[in-house]
Amino acid sequence: MRAAERLRISQPSISAALKALEEELGQPLFRRRGTGRSLRPTPKALRFYGDASEILRQCDAARARFTTEEPRPVKFRIGVLQTVASYDVAAFSSALAMHNPHLRLQVWEGGAIRVGEWLRQARIDAAWTTVDKDAGNARVLWHEPFVVLSSRTHPFATGAQTKLSVADLEGQPVVLRLSCEAKRGQLWPESARIRVVARAERDELALRLVSQGLGIAIAPLSRSPIDAGAGCQAVDRPEVAHRSSGRHSRDGT
Repeated sequence: MRAAERLRISQPSISAALKALEEELGQPLFRRRGTGRSLRPTPKALRFYGDASEILRQCDAARARFTTEEPRPVKFRIGVLQTVASYDVAAFSSALAMHNPHLRLQVWEGGAIRVGEWLRQARIDAAWTTVDKDAGNARVLWHEPFVVLSSRTHPFATGAQTKLSVADLEGQPVVLRLSCEAKRGQLWPESARIRVVARAERDELALRLVSQGLGIAIAPLSRSPIDAGAGCQAVDRPEVAHRSSGRHSRDGT
């Protein structure tokens, strides 16, 4: 009678339903014990109940998944300055994808000018590149100095000098990094006399030429090839000789 009250179904209806189920299964579900003839489920009935409950749970879950509107994938394109450290780009991409499973991330790598054009043309949603302090739609992530890279046998690397001035660079053979992030005239004045011995589109080539003693190069500190046989000296122009790396977005978010 307790079951009928709990289910709000009449006792005869429950008895009829249990009898029909027993006939379908071909075995009894309960055993009567004691003088009160109380009902106790058989071991097989308990296993059947567990299996049936799991099937019903799965049916409810399947119905919920079917009727729930899944979020649509969101495409997010980010332009990345080609001189940003590859391990930083990989770590950022992995973390973004992990925390935003419905985000379809696209990474576009290019030089500062090209990345800026992509952003202005709305071909990308955000840019990881050099930024100006007063840019309204940018957020500075970090600052780093530009340094002079030289071979380990160069006087800049073997001498006692800890910092260099622009005057120290005059007359030195220079390997120009065509991917340089600095604006024209930012690293040294237009009047400075430098002797260009190579113009390298790829940083890999520029740094390899430096390590072989062909000339010196100027690059952000993070581009210093610690394991490529190159020395490193800081440029003594802190007011301009640094790179501010950050995020640009089209809408300022």
